[in-house]
Amino acid sequence: FSKRVSEPKSAQTCYDAAGASGRVPKLFMKNIDFIKTAVQDYHVGALTKSSRYTVRAVVKHINPLARVIVEYGAGDGIVTKKLLDRLPPQGKLAAIEMNKALLPHLRRIRDPRLSVIEGDAIMLSKNFGRFGCADTDAVVSSIPFTFLTPKKREELIHNTRKNLARGGQFIVFQYTP
Repeated sequence: FSKRVSEPKSAQTCYDAAGASGRVPKLFMKNIDFIKTAVQDYHVGALTKSSRYTVRAVVKHINPLARVIVEYGAGDGIVTKKLLDRLPPQGKLAAIEMNKALLPHLRRIRDPRLSVIEGDAIMLSKNFGRFGCADTDAVVSSIPFTFLTPKKREELIHNTRKNLARGGQFIVFQYTP
């Protein structure tokens, strides 16, 4: 799907439960930190975090009966968290991210249904079964397809289709100028 949504003027910050120190750690990155990470790593497909409007527009397309979801390019977890909100208690979400600066933010999301996987989505797309997601109901991707070579795009799409359950969904959203 293609839909233009406007970004809110200020980013909403979400928080996790207070840790042993009594401090409340930030679950998601500040916009400025996200921008710094994006500038340093061309694999990051956006200069700012996804707005709640974008996240809502993406997540609403997930089949409500989906139990196994894989997310390519999970970033700091803003979409991941909403996918978990939609996932049933017995569901499973594998969030794939290759950027080392973003991984700690994903790992702060405490949910037994979530597996954070460090690595390249193209390589990991070859066999979802190795991380417990055979017959995936939905794949959500925010990786920048325009940054991939045609061969890599085709490989990712082919591998993803091969791992989807019958009737599974592949939802792609990306930012373009």
